[in-house]
This record gives sequence, C-alpha cells and structure tokens, in this order.
Amino acid sequence: MWFEIFDAITMVSVFFCATAIKMADDFLDYEQDKAGEKGNLREVLGNGLPIYAMLLLSLAIYFNPPLCLSLFLASYGIGMFNDFKRRFPSKLTGFQESMVVISLGIGLCGWRYMVFAFMFTLSVQLIDDCIDAKNDILAGYRNLAHRFGVIESYLLAILSLMVSWWVGKSLFFPVLIAVVTLYSSLWWYQRGRKNA
Repeated sequence: MWFEIFDAITMVSVFFCATAIKMADDFLDYEQDKAGEKGNLREVLGNGLPIYAMLLLSLAIYFNPPLCLSLFLASYGIGMFNDFKRRFPSKLTGFQESMVVISLGIGLCGWRYMVFAFMFTLSVQLIDDCIDAKNDILAGYRNLAHRFGVIESYLLAILSLMVSWWVGKSLFFPVLIAVVTLYSSLWWYQRGRKNA
C-alpha cells in the first residue's frame, strides 16, 4: 500500500503532465485571466510557454505512457465542455472533438485508464471552476460552476473523485499527491508574486 501511495515515478510523471496541461490552459486563457486579474504562467514564460508544455508532456508520457496520455486526452476532452457547439479548425464541434479524443484514449490506453483520468480530471476542473467562479464572472466567462451551481459542482467533484478511486485504486494517491503538489506550488508562487 505505501509503495502505491508514494510511487515516485508516477508522481513525477503526473506532476510533469499536470504542469503541461496547466501551461497549455494558461496559454489559451491568457486574455481571460488578464481580464479577471488572475495569475497566468504566460506572464512568466511568455511565448515559450507552449514549448515548455510540450517538453514536460513528452517527459511525462515517456515515464508513464498510459496514465499521462490518458490524463492529457481527458483534459483535452473536458476542456471542450464549454465549447460543445463551437466549430473548430478540424471542422468538428467541441462535442465531436471531445468524443473523438475520449474514444482515442480508450483505444490507446484502455478503458480503465481513460475512465480514471476522465473522472479525476473532471473533479479537478469542477473544483478549480468553483474556486475561480468569482474571477471568471468578472472576466465575462461562465464556467461549469456557473452552469451547474457551486454546491452541485462540489458534489459532482466528490462523486467523480470516488469513481476515479474505485476504478484506479493503485493510481489514485500518487496522482492526487502530484496534483495537490502542483496546485500548492502555483498558489505559493502567485502569493509570493503578489507580496513582492
């Protein structure tokens, strides 16, 4: 049990993967974050942000291919939730792209990895949206917490975490520790920048 909780390779690979996802999200949401006066990694890394994200994602997938690829694909699919009807350069709607990516994840990584990654990532997204609800509304952006309600989003996040634990017990704690470490590091860093 302790080996599963403190699986260092899994934690490092997930930390790299989660950081890459956060970098990609910050690159795409730069203007929105700026309007909502929210910290953004693009302010620190500039236009090099996507390159650093690709480097970290490559390392993450090298260390743990099925887990990190499924986490990335799940975050891509969940990222489309706010743009389900919008048509993208692929000529597909957000919903269609989401379904293609999730199906691809099931085919490449297996259904257990993909369900685990999808449910875990959904819980992180819901909690993040609840925390950012006030800033997002100031920026003119409606996130999942606004659509479902804050209490409902927290309840769905808890349910999603429970399903991810049930599907991937051996993955749950290393992934949770890595994600909490990333968000704690980002919070500490942004707090330090505000106080400087």
